[in-house]
Amino acid sequence: MRNPAPEFDALTGTLAGVLGFDGAAGLTDDALMETTGALERLGRWLSAAQVAVAGEIDDRSRRELGTEGLSARRGCRNSTELLERITLASSETISRRLKIGRATRVRTALTGERLPASFPSVAEALGVGAIGIDTAHTIIRGLSSVAAVVDVCSIQAAEYELVAAATGTSPESPMPCTADETRLQTDVWKVRLDQDGRIPIEERAMRMRSITLGRERDGLVWLRGALVPDVAAKFLTLVDAYTSPRTAPAFLNDEELAAHNLEHDPRTRDQQRHDIFAGIVDIAARSAEVPSMGGAAPVVMVSVRQEDLDADRGVGHIDGLDTPVSMRVIKHYTCAGGTQRVVVDDAGRIIELGSPERCFTAQQRRAIAHRDGGCSVPGCHVPAAWCEIHHVDPAENGGPTHTDNGLLLCWFHHRSLETSGWQFRMINGAPQVKAPPWLDTSQQWRPTTGSRTRRRDALQKIPI
Repeated sequence: MRNPAPEFDALTGTLAGVLGFDGAAGLTDDALMETTGALERLGRWLSAAQVAVAGEIDDRSRRELGTEGLSARRGCRNSTELLERITLASSETISRRLKIGRATRVRTALTGERLPASFPSVAEALGVGAIGIDTAHTIIRGLSSVAAVVDVCSIQAAEYELVAAATGTSPESPMPCTADETRLQTDVWKVRLDQDGRIPIEERAMRMRSITLGRERDGLVWLRGALVPDVAAKFLTLVDAYTSPRTAPAFLNDEELAAHNLEHDPRTRDQQRHDIFAGIVDIAARSAEVPSMGGAAPVVMVSVRQEDLDADRGVGHIDGLDTPVSMRVIKHYTCAGGTQRVVVDDAGRIIELGSPERCFTAQQRRAIAHRDGGCSVPGCHVPAAWCEIHHVDPAENGGPTHTDNGLLLCWFHHRSLETSGWQFRMINGAPQVKAPPWLDTSQQWRPTTGSRTRRRDALQKIPI
């Protein structure tokens, strides 16, 4: 292992000034960058030394030594426990040091013969501080995963090339690669060395794929699972497609956008993914190809007492869930999905069954989708196929289920309409929107221009 004295001497003039968290503030830009690089090089050497001593402790604690092993003589089960007690580091940190130490030190055979290191190129680069333990661990872990089915010469050739790329000594890598870039290159080498290596991995993935819905807790039904990569890629593509546009209202100019800080969607990335997933579920449920249940399309049943619905209070129940839902959720369901009156007497007998009401037909939906083009909130880019139809004049107030009274809203804006402050009205069958007061102080009613034909009409009115 090389002595790091030159690196330490180079830091003599600035190290004392940056020992505290505030010391670096007094450095110039050039001095700050130079100090950062020098400290990192010194840190790599110290990390290599930690790996070396961990490997030596592990060797002196190997199982065949029994009670004479170092860890046993110190009252520890193994080298991991001994190192944890000495260093106070986490088990994950110690495990990484031991894995690298075992792979980069000269080994001792059962016969006492000294064998070369399993990864000599990594050992040399690590020892002189040319690579850090992140890069070393990436190479060792990656190539070890295919070592059982690949000859030693091929493993060593791949190791040499990866170290050369990580240190910038390869003709193809004039600059040293970061640890993340080395990880990507290691994955490429794994595929090259083991052409069939992905097959057992993918077969195991097919067996382990899952989506599990947990019990409702704190108003949420928790979901966990694992997607196969191609399904995840399709979902991420949809997420990227519908979260990349700005969602600020389209009628605001750049100055108004800046004044209201509306550069980005107010929802978190996780919330956006949830709402996109809600749109996927909704469009799948409306698909003509969805399997039927009892001769009809699958329907989520929501039950509520008529007196609670009339009084706009109380709770309802969604079929399949034990936890009740608020009247706000019930009204969202009735607006988007319609209702059917079922009267049950005190004994539990159905004495009246009405026809489904407030349900927009497929023909009405196509017409509204053509007119609106997508979610009617300005700036929202959710397409028509993913939207629900909102009764502008509420159906419970006698509003008709007619194209003159329906407009498209995405799941999020439909669900939050009561609290968001957005308002809609229909003038001779044409929808108009008014933004919340905090967003548009003029409080003007403006026509929505969601469809491409209506956008073109609006543009033609602008003088050029």
